[in-house]
Amino acid sequence: MEVEESHFKNLAELGVSGILCVSGLSSLAENLIDEKFPLIFLDRRPANAEKFAWVANNDVDATRLATQYLIDKGCKNIIMIPGYIAGHHESLQEQGYRKALESNGIEIDESYILKRPGEKSSHIEVEKIVTDFLRRELPIDGIIASSDRSAFGALKAFRSVGLYVPEDVKMISFDDTLYSELATPSLTSLNRQPEKLAKTACDLLIQQIDGNQPSQIINYVPVTLEQRDSTR
Repeated sequence: MEVEESHFKNLAELGVSGILCVSGLSSLAENLIDEKFPLIFLDRRPANAEKFAWVANNDVDATRLATQYLIDKGCKNIIMIPGYIAGHHESLQEQGYRKALESNGIEIDESYILKRPGEKSSHIEVEKIVTDFLRRELPIDGIIASSDRSAFGALKAFRSVGLYVPEDVKMISFDDTLYSELATPSLTSLNRQPEKLAKTACDLLIQQIDGNQPSQIINYVPVTLEQRDSTR
C-alpha cells in the first residue's frame, strides 16, 4: 500500500500528464492526489475514489454468471477464490458469488471463500489454500478462480488428493488467457476483453489530458463465458 501511494506522489511531482492505474489499494489516503488530475483506474478502484473515472468489467455480474452456471450444472458446494485485495476487504467477485447463492437458496458458508495473503505468486498461494481446504474433508463440487493462473494452482491441489476436473469438481476461471485453452482439462473461463478495456481507458485518459471530463465515471466492458472441458 505504501509503495503504491509513493508512486502517486512521485509521478505527480515529476509532472506527468496523467496516470492510468491498476490499483491494489482498498482506499486512497486523504489529499493523495488532486481530484482534477487526469487519472483513470483500470480494473480495480479504491473504495473512496468515486470521483475518478473507472474502466472495468462488472465483476459482480460476471461472478454471479459463473456461479449460476455451476449451479445449473448441479454444483452446490462451490469454492470462491477472489482476487487479492489489500486489507482483505470484500471483493466485487465475492459479492457476485454471494448474490448467486442467495438467489438459489444456497446457504453461504464463509469457509468456502478462500482469500490469498498476496505474498507470493497466485498459483502457489492457491495451491496451498485449496490443499488446506481439502484437508478439512468438506464437500466440494465446484470452484471459481480469480485468474487462469490461480486455476492452475487449484488443479495441482486437486490432483494431489485424487480429485479430477470436471468429473469431481467443475471449474471456472477469470481472464481466458491462452493458458485456459492449453490446460488439461481446458478451462471454462470468463473473457474480460482486455484490449477493449485498455483502449477504453486510454481514450478516457487522453480525453482528460485534453481538458475534457468523461461523460460517465463508471465504464463497464462486458465479459463473455467461454465454455470448455473443465465444466463439461
